[in-house]
Amino acid sequence: MEHGPVEVLFLTFPADAPLADVASVLRKPVDDGVIRLVDCVLMLPAADGTVSVVDLEEETELPPGLAGLEIDAHDLLNDLDIQVFVDSLGEGELGIAIVYEEVWAKRTVHALQGLGAEVGLFAHVPVEDVELAFAAAAAQD
Repeated sequence: MEHGPVEVLFLTFPADAPLADVASVLRKPVDDGVIRLVDCVLMLPAADGTVSVVDLEEETELPPGLAGLEIDAHDLLNDLDIQVFVDSLGEGELGIAIVYEEVWAKRTVHALQGLGAEVGLFAHVPVEDVELAFAAAAAQD
């Protein structure tokens, strides 16, 4: 199977964030065929300060609202990755780490490679940097 670019996204939310809404937002690009979730790990804080780690594609009893989220069975995040995420959680926050394949990019790149193209660079620019670049360009106009 050919694979495309894969990215890791780690998000934090207030501990009382509605997980059903989070799952709903994640379902849209999956259902549209834009991305494919290949690993998804949820970090849930407990009252005693510990954090439960739930590997969503392996868990049979998911938290309400997350059942039915289509995730391939790949463990691309290792224990060290997950510990970094857990350590970065603030008090009263939950976290979700998402590894996703850029399906649209995979299809496009493979089609262009069929025409002789070679990938010279693939870079991810964080949204904050994009906003700064657009603001700087607007200030120059």
